[in-house]
Amino acid sequence: MREKKLDKKFTFIVLGRSGSGKGTQAHYILTRLGDSSRHIETGRFLRDIIEESNATTDIARRIMEEGRLFPSWFGAYTWLRQLIERGYAAFHLVFDGAPRKVSEAMLIDEVMEWHKRSASICIYVEVSEEEATRRLLGRRRTDDHATAIQHRMAFFKKDVLPVVDYYAKKNRLIRINGEQPIEKVWKEIDSALKARLGNLWPLRSKQKKNSK
Repeated sequence: MREKKLDKKFTFIVLGRSGSGKGTQAHYILTRLGDSSRHIETGRFLRDIIEESNATTDIARRIMEEGRLFPSWFGAYTWLRQLIERGYAAFHLVFDGAPRKVSEAMLIDEVMEWHKRSASICIYVEVSEEEATRRLLGRRRTDDHATAIQHRMAFFKKDVLPVVDYYAKKNRLIRINGEQPIEKVWKEIDSALKARLGNLWPLRSKQKKNSK
């Protein structure tokens, strides 16, 4: 069986503080790419697996409730499982919520290189800690209490900002002001991807196929 050529498959890493709106922008990218893309959302995956109860998920549940950072191996498990079991490596990929440490960013690069895919591009939706906290408190989710939010802001500064620097040093970073209206944020991301990818970036959303 011939190997699929994956060098024209893109990997987009969408980073930002909790409350930055990175999930919304990830969905805009997925909509633009249509059926040729897959969403790797580690946060939702984690929330789903902690519905189970075993020695591992019980610890994971406490970590999430307290807003602490999951270990790198746990985060990597969430997206590696989707790549391997669901065959996602054959599609454009949009990572939302990973990587959270430089070591995990390096692992993503290693995995994409192994698949002979093009290098990942990081889109950093930048909002201040104050603005992110205001948004989180406003959405009234059970895990958005003050202590958890404080922990998330602390680990973002300590662990995730170095990831942003990692991509910047490799000239693979697109930095966007996330404190603008949602549509303006998307317009800037769209323009930046068009400038970087040229004709490989679709000008309009691809139609989804009707599922039967």
